[in-house]
Amino acid sequence: MSMIRLSIIIPYYNTYNYTIKLLKELEIQYVPEVEIILVDDGCNETRFDQFSFAKIIHLPENKGASHAWNVGIKEAKGDYIAFIDSDDMITMDYVSSLLNIIAKYNFDVIKFDWYDSYYNILVKEPKNRGIWKAIYRRNIVPLFHEDWYCNTDKPFQEDLQNTPHTECYVNKLLYFYNSNRENSITWQKIRGLITEHKE
Repeated sequence: MSMIRLSIIIPYYNTYNYTIKLLKELEIQYVPEVEIILVDDGCNETRFDQFSFAKIIHLPENKGASHAWNVGIKEAKGDYIAFIDSDDMITMDYVSSLLNIIAKYNFDVIKFDWYDSYYNILVKEPKNRGIWKAIYRRNIVPLFHEDWYCNTDKPFQEDLQNTPHTECYVNKLLYFYNSNRENSITWQKIRGLITEHKE
């Protein structure tokens, strides 16, 4: 068994004001049983290099979120993987709660509650496709489809469902989703500015 219980993967692309707050929160919560992997998707954002607790991977060019997720997955060494969007936020007990959950529950996928920060809605027993609503045992995590520009979690979840696994739900709020940030991929998709697949 790995000494690293949880790998947290964050793909970054031009969301500095959000991501700096997220990294500062993760720095407070950091413990050696966790690894933080931030994949800088072609931005060359050197201001994050100050966070020595995190592994910062600078990609030479922008290839999209799916590629950045995959780089993080291949780098991860933890027993479980958690995904965080770079413009979202976590609760103050996110890391400790997940480590306790891993110790208590022997399931491949463990889901938890999240809060929509834009619409002010608490989502319990989540059934949406968001990859950040759960943690996943590393050896069952599928790779993302890199020809998908947005809704990248859709083929991920479809591949996951086709992989034999166990799952459970924990009644615990751990994640704050920024659902309608201006110029985010979700925001652009809703307005018809981009399509799911790369041209």
